[in-house]
Amino acid sequence: MVNSIKNISVNNMSILEKVKQKVVYNYRFKRFVFGLLQQRFIVNNHIYTFFYDNKIRKKMLKFEAMPLRVMVENTNICNSNCFFCPHEKMKRKTGFMDMELFKKIVGQCKEAKIKHLVLHGFGEPLMDKLFFERVKIAKNRGIPLVTSNTNGMYLDKENIKKMLDSGLDEIIVSLDAATEKTYKKIRPGLDFNTVEKNIIELIGQKNKNKAIKPKVILSFVENEENINERSEYLKKWAKAVDGVSISYCHNWSGALTRITNKTLKRDPCRLLWTDMVISWNGDVPLCCSDYENKTIIGNIKNQTIKEIWEGKKLREVHEIHKKREFEKINLCENCTLNFHDKSPWWGV
Repeated sequence: MVNSIKNISVNNMSILEKVKQKVVYNYRFKRFVFGLLQQRFIVNNHIYTFFYDNKIRKKMLKFEAMPLRVMVENTNICNSNCFFCPHEKMKRKTGFMDMELFKKIVGQCKEAKIKHLVLHGFGEPLMDKLFFERVKIAKNRGIPLVTSNTNGMYLDKENIKKMLDSGLDEIIVSLDAATEKTYKKIRPGLDFNTVEKNIIELIGQKNKNKAIKPKVILSFVENEENINERSEYLKKWAKAVDGVSISYCHNWSGALTRITNKTLKRDPCRLLWTDMVISWNGDVPLCCSDYENKTIIGNIKNQTIKEIWEGKKLREVHEIHKKREFEKINLCENCTLNFHDKSPWWGV
């Protein structure tokens, strides 16, 4: 029996090491491809441009009728002040989405056959006491994929149990450092050790209950403070979670002046064709970077998802982006979001 347990342990370690190596390899491969796509001789090449532009046109047509996913801001209240987020600059009213409004949105998503509902906006989703009830409503209505993000501070044992019972398909936990010292610089107001403990507890309870869902993804937003910790981070977490997401800072439409990257030509922003964002009060801003809701294209209280998506305001923006006249839209003029993933249209 002892030998059998040892053999199982060895086999499991072998599998875990393979998973770890695969994650690290995929990350390195992604970095390699990303590096290539930052080179002018690639992205500005006439042949590459021809094929990529053709891809963009096909995908634009595909998503003219309905977005790929709907992002619902259940709250815009947050318990942190991350340096790469403009939340402290936000002046719009804060609150929680009315449950009847949420049910209306879910019903429209179901009717429109939208497969992905994201419960997340400019706030910490788990600060909403109705969060897990919302997840259950969406899953009971047959939404195939319901996901959310969290900074992990509210992932206590009680909420972990509720999460496992809710049917949530995926939770992305933001942990942008491998050390407490770096974490404090990036996410002031939060506690590194508490978040790590909560993640470990979530993984433990998930394994104990032999639960497949939710998928646990760790998010690492690469920036000047943590760039030297990414290898340590991957070694630390790759074998423990379902996935690790490495992303890059952008300037939130010019709100954060310390973050810039404008060395490449721009393509139409994919998010304007794939994502609809609905704020807690029903307003539909142009995109997820519009933290102040300055450019409103509709309101879900008196319009449908279909009406807003096919509306004149969004169509005008689409035409401007097709012509690459980004300077005509204040929100888009100085935005760097599209520079950090040079070929986002390949992935949809």
